[in-house]
Amino acid sequence: MRADSRNRLLYAGAVVWVLLTVSLASWWMFFGLDQAKRLGSMGGPEASHLERVQRMFVWEGISFIGLLVVGGAALVVSVRSEHGRQRRVEAFFMAFTHDLKTSLASLQLQAESLREDLIDAADNPNLDRLLKDAVRLQLQLENSLYFAQPDGGLLLEPVSVRALCQRTATDWPELDMRVDGDVMALADSRALESVLRNLLQNAVIHGAATQMAIRVERRSNGRATITTADNGRGAPADITQALGRPFMRPTPLSGTGVGLYVSRQLMRRMNGELTFPADRPAGFTVVLDLPVAV
Repeated sequence: MRADSRNRLLYAGAVVWVLLTVSLASWWMFFGLDQAKRLGSMGGPEASHLERVQRMFVWEGISFIGLLVVGGAALVVSVRSEHGRQRRVEAFFMAFTHDLKTSLASLQLQAESLREDLIDAADNPNLDRLLKDAVRLQLQLENSLYFAQPDGGLLLEPVSVRALCQRTATDWPELDMRVDGDVMALADSRALESVLRNLLQNAVIHGAATQMAIRVERRSNGRATITTADNGRGAPADITQALGRPFMRPTPLSGTGVGLYVSRQLMRRMNGELTFPADRPAGFTVVLDLPVAV
């Protein structure tokens, strides 16, 4: 359920709660007054006591209904206020992220131009480190944006998996990547690219991989399987079970886990799935499952 729909549901629920509680309290007050009035009309020694009961029903009932109205109104206002605050925070975060990503893209472009134009720049470790840090920061910003907006809309369209993999791999020239097969998957191009970028980043940074093989297959049930396997150091089975959980660090060398968590959520929002096979060979293997575009 998207954030706007959930907020509207909370707002409607608060309004319905106010109406129900006030209606119920009003019904009980008028019911009590009616019963006291009927008993009072019968006369007898308890008539004066019943008159006091009637007055009690009136004043306490009005006070109780007033408190319900005030509390319910405060609840409705609080829901609307929280919704507005959330929208403002999201708008600020999106604007800030967009400006920072633009600056990082410009910095990466200038660094790449320097490496191509200067004679000794190709062997300069500082320039290589600058390029890698720019790519890493761009990916972290993308993950932060998706993490902060778990219900953001995605545009599902036909995407060539092979072309997307080859385009994504250009940011990691030290990783020798081979792509076998192709399929037109029904996915959000930017979201699927973020998933692949997270997998490549993990393979290089945490797995120290130098090669990655990607196999793209179309199954008979209208689904596509994308299997990525690197030659890195891999991960034990107990650590694999903790992957995909945010801010879980099974080892001191592990990352925050946000990248794989965001990747798994993005796959689910694209009607897909991200899994880690238990019977994987050496290295680290990830399987992506997506619907095929008709």
